[in-house]
Amino acid sequence: MTGIPKAWTLSSLALLCSCSPAPAKAADPCGSLARLPVQNASITSAQIVAPGAFHLPPGRRPPAEFFTGFNNLPSFCRVQATITPSRDSRIRAEVWLPVSGWNGKLLGAGNGGFAGSIAYYRLGEAINSGYVGASTDTGHEGGARDSRWSIGHPEKQTDFDYRAIHEMTMLAKAMISAFYTQQLAHSYFASCSNGGRQGLMEAERYPTDYDGIMAGAPAYHFGFQTFVSGNLDAFRDRGGKLVIYHGGADNPEGSISYYKNLMSRMGQDRVNQFAQLYLVPGMGHCGSGEVPNDFGQWVRPQATAQNSMLKALEAWVENGAVPKGVTATQFRTDGDAASGMVRTRMLCPYPMRAGSCGGKL
Repeated sequence: MTGIPKAWTLSSLALLCSCSPAPAKAADPCGSLARLPVQNASITSAQIVAPGAFHLPPGRRPPAEFFTGFNNLPSFCRVQATITPSRDSRIRAEVWLPVSGWNGKLLGAGNGGFAGSIAYYRLGEAINSGYVGASTDTGHEGGARDSRWSIGHPEKQTDFDYRAIHEMTMLAKAMISAFYTQQLAHSYFASCSNGGRQGLMEAERYPTDYDGIMAGAPAYHFGFQTFVSGNLDAFRDRGGKLVIYHGGADNPEGSISYYKNLMSRMGQDRVNQFAQLYLVPGMGHCGSGEVPNDFGQWVRPQATAQNSMLKALEAWVENGAVPKGVTATQFRTDGDAASGMVRTRMLCPYPMRAGSCGGKL
């Protein structure tokens, strides 16, 4: 069997820090994570959540495309932590680990706007599809449009700009190493808007954090002190793969410029080895629009490399299968596959036109 929780072992702890050996066995592998020493982090809770027992914190009703089937989730180990890489940092993060049926992969979640909360919908869909999921509030609590927390707090600005996602990822990998007998096979990050920017920042600043990154409509100029630079050489050299997507009705010029700058600096052959851009005709910000706009932004268990950009990315990372195109679907209700299909369209790597993947834009 794979993906079975394990007790602490000296070898797993050695991956995290130089410390004394842990007991050879632990009666509660999940609860034991609360006592695991992790640099810069305090584990505030590590508990098993019974099947269907997780309930969302009170808040607004989510859009139809957001995962809401928490009552159908299998059992998982829920780890809650506070990470403090600086004196003025207080980064909340959660890692959800399937008790059984883990697919060997980590799926990191990003944030929209100024973040300020845990992306429980993303954690839920990760568990529902067999991934370990990880999310962070990026170092503050508040609404996605509220930036008042940043005034006079340069360290919190740094946490938001790039540090929080990296610290969340390191925490997740530490929990995986301690909880499972199976090693982490691959790590992925998928998000849109500010989350797309976060994905690019990960690739640029921490190229070994993720094997594959799916960055939607990146907010290239969104940040406080540090911005996207386009330096992906280390990410490319270590074998990382990047897929960027952007809606045609969402001012995609920034993504086109970013991709063209990569081509100009690195050359077409090198870029083709690790990065692709997809323009989605008529699609709005991260989705929406009366067009085929569903192509793997929302993680579903039955997704394939033919209809999910995330699965196509995984096939590229794991099997070397370069994506040739992905089928986008328009559902009667955005994001709700059960509402019925209206039409489909093939999305093609830029600069090929969507539809037939033949002519160029």
